[in-house]
Amino acid sequence: MTPTQPRSALALTATTVPPRDREASRLLALWVDLTVRLASAAAHQSSDEPSLRNMQVQVEEALLDQPAVPDAVMAELWAWEATLLHVAEMPPENCLICRKARLGLPADVPLPARVGGVR
Repeated sequence: MTPTQPRSALALTATTVPPRDREASRLLALWVDLTVRLASAAAHQSSDEPSLRNMQVQVEEALLDQPAVPDAVMAELWAWEATLLHVAEMPPENCLICRKARLGLPADVPLPARVGGVR
């Protein structure tokens, strides 16, 4: 590899993230995924809600034990989680809030037409 060749993202991640931070990153990604799924399950009365909530709580407790995750990050995540709360007016596959959450977009951002929003 020469200095002008870009390194792959996987290689950069593997070499620059300390082991403890990798665990925190993994837990954060898992918490976000579970939170999106839980918000959808709660809004659309899915039978998966109790098990998703239990898993989310377990991951959250593990995150709170991670020194690499400051309290301010958790406060931001909890505020983001609150934006996902909604009352279902349609099935989850047609729900814009659920779709935006799956795409990682804030609930107040209009959904781009190319991913199913208003044209």
